[in-house]
Amino acid sequence: MNALDEYSEAARRHGVPEELLGRALRLARPRIELRAMEDSDAPVGGQYGGHPELPPDVEWDGFPGFVASVDCAAVPVGELDIPLPKDGRLLFFANNSEPSHVPGPTKEGGVVYVPAGTVTTECVPSEENASYTCEAYPLRGRLDWFMPDSNNEVADQETVRLIHPYLRDHVDETLNGELTLGGYASVIHGDPAPWPAADDEALILLAHADYTFVDTPLSCAASWLIHPRDLAEGNFGNALFHVQAYM
Repeated sequence: MNALDEYSEAARRHGVPEELLGRALRLARPRIELRAMEDSDAPVGGQYGGHPELPPDVEWDGFPGFVASVDCAAVPVGELDIPLPKDGRLLFFANNSEPSHVPGPTKEGGVVYVPAGTVTTECVPSEENASYTCEAYPLRGRLDWFMPDSNNEVADQETVRLIHPYLRDHVDETLNGELTLGGYASVIHGDPAPWPAADDEALILLAHADYTFVDTPLSCAASWLIHPRDLAEGNFGNALFHVQAYM
């Protein structure tokens, strides 16, 4: 049974009528969920926290904080509906110091793509910024499918409205991992990446993470966003960062 079949079976267990399920599956999107999953036999697909491995020409002093890295060859990026590199590593950085007071996407976080075979060195944060780095542990990746909820901006809001009551429990069973690639954005105050993207000026969700700020008791839903043209060209240097804080 593949990931979409598992999603369909979960929906049926929650009483979704077949006609509505067919409509819903046209909205479901694949995503890669990366978790610690110590009891899983899924391959290690990345690392959460620790020190990033970066090329010599990329400077990093510990801030923005290093969130996670993903080995694109070790997770099923080809199953996503966004074009990610087939190999190499994607590294995600974020302002985990305090909530941003700048509305909308910013450059307070970023993405670095390291092609396969690139010479890298371990970067150690400065003493001043050491608190923004957490202890490293491996992430294991799995593919799943996810429906938008009633806060996501999608073209077919009617189907979302109809299916949402059936799948509340299923959503609770499939919470975000430490990092997710692709899929729909988590919405706290507003959808940072409506789907589908209307044009090249729109933003697509590249990855998502939830974490607690180092300097405040608030948590956040962090999204790394990218324009379709930059994603098609593999230009991750133009990725933007969007954070929504919550208690």
